[in-house]
Amino acid sequence: MAQRRFGRKPRVAREGYALVSVSARDAAGFVHHYDDIEAPLGSLHEAMAILQLHSTATEAAHRGEASA
Repeated sequence: MAQRRFGRKPRVAREGYALVSVSARDAAGFVHHYDDIEAPLGSLHEAMAILQLHSTATEAAHRGEASA
């Protein structure tokens, strides 16, 4: 198995958990990278559902507009 960037060894999440990598770009164009998070799968599903509910693309689709 290949090593990850920065010389860190690959990790494997425990059963029922997932390793999550998060990068976000803000309105000013800055990218925020967060370290890997070992999160319960249920929490991951809930967080993704919340993000999708609050997504501007979802709002546009519900209004019948074309998404960007």
